[in-house]
Amino acid sequence: MATFRERGGRWQAIVRHKNLDKPKVKTFKKLTDAKSWARGVEGAAERHIAVAGAMEGSLRPLIEKYEREMWPIKKWGETKAALLTQLARDLDKPLTWFTKSNVLGYARGLRAGGLSPSTVDKRLSCLREVFGAARDVWDAATPIEGLSEAIAAARRLKVMGPSRERDRRPTAEELACLLAYTPTGNNAFIDLGAVVRVLSILPLRLGELCGIRWEDLNEERRSALIRGSGPVEGRKHPDILAKEGNIEEVPLIEFGGVDIFELISGRPSYLDRPFPYIPHSVSEAFIQACLRLKIENLHLHDLRAHAISSLLEADVPIPQVAKLSGHKDWKVLKRHYDRIKAAKVHDAIAAAETRAQPPR
Repeated sequence: MATFRERGGRWQAIVRHKNLDKPKVKTFKKLTDAKSWARGVEGAAERHIAVAGAMEGSLRPLIEKYEREMWPIKKWGETKAALLTQLARDLDKPLTWFTKSNVLGYARGLRAGGLSPSTVDKRLSCLREVFGAARDVWDAATPIEGLSEAIAAARRLKVMGPSRERDRRPTAEELACLLAYTPTGNNAFIDLGAVVRVLSILPLRLGELCGIRWEDLNEERRSALIRGSGPVEGRKHPDILAKEGNIEEVPLIEFGGVDIFELISGRPSYLDRPFPYIPHSVSEAFIQACLRLKIENLHLHDLRAHAISSLLEADVPIPQVAKLSGHKDWKVLKRHYDRIKAAKVHDAIAAAETRAQPPR
């Protein structure tokens, strides 16, 4: 039950319930706010009792049901599919196991095992999505409240959190080495130099480049249809419904002395596609190249950010850059200003000062 007491002109609400580990206490300016909060806490405690008594089964069947019934609606990509598979394998436990303390211990174990806070965040957020769908769509009893409390605690303890913004860009020397590198072994068929050349100038995603078909090229407009990658045809979009069929025509630009249209259209015609590669294989070849060339802390996706930053440094307007990169939120593009080289800032300010000088 809840009790209320006035302290220094403010109202303190105290909720005690048999399902709470300890009393919940919070202070408000108004008594009505205190009572409203207390009712919410009591209701949540009662619901937890009902859920705890009704929860049946384990996580794996719940994930299988989620994949079977939600896939036709959401159609997620390879990353989420891998997360669901991993959760079903690592946490095939009774639903009653997913208490705040158990989930928090699991998150701490992942962090201690070397996973980054952002990776832990993705995994537990995916689990919460499964529990939320089971509760909202199928009226199933799930331990989502305990999971949400564990996530809040893990974020406060920095066990999980957002990924850090990268500012790594390849140097001219590193790009030259990568362009000249020839993969060996299982990846010997990959023309890594051509991939690096395109992605360091035209800010496509790797899957988008590998998905271009010969019939997608338009010589008159010097453009290509970008279909995206993965099981759902469409360029990446924050709204999954908008992603389906989100095929965009993107100009294949000439920049920095490189004609991207000529480069792509001039690929060997006997290939099924200009870049008929599996994106994962290209990523592996890039990692191998960086290791052999002793290039440290460079990701293939950094080439896309480098291309965006280079275009911004050349004063290409953000709407035009967004057309090339596929960003729907221009605020995301503005983050790439962080990767602009300091020398470019000096040059821009010097040019502005020159323009500001009065004529003599």
